Amino acid sequence: MNNNKQTLAIDKLATLPLDHNWYQKLAFNFEIIQSYLDKLDTVELEVDSLKNKFGDMSEKLNIYETNMQAIVNILAKYDVPIQIVNGKVVEIEEGE
Repeated sequence: MNNNKQTLAIDKLATLPLDHNWYQKLAFNFEIIQSYLDKLDTVELEVDSLKNKFGDMSEKLNIYETNMQAIVNILAKYDVPIQIVNGKVVEIEEGE
């Protein structure tokens, strides 16, 4: 966002005469507000995009972990000495 602080003319509403200059200042207020609303819309779109990406990655990780566990379970049925430790498939000693 813009680091330049812009003040709104509304703060001086009680002391301003209602002439053309006042209406120009009021219109400028809406220009200031609109620029920030536009930036907010952009930020919201970026946040939504990141949420979607995170959801996709989370789902893929879930599938990967489920598949890895299924492989370990199948191999364990055939007495292959492996297990998952800290997210990695490792060979274990017989009897562990």
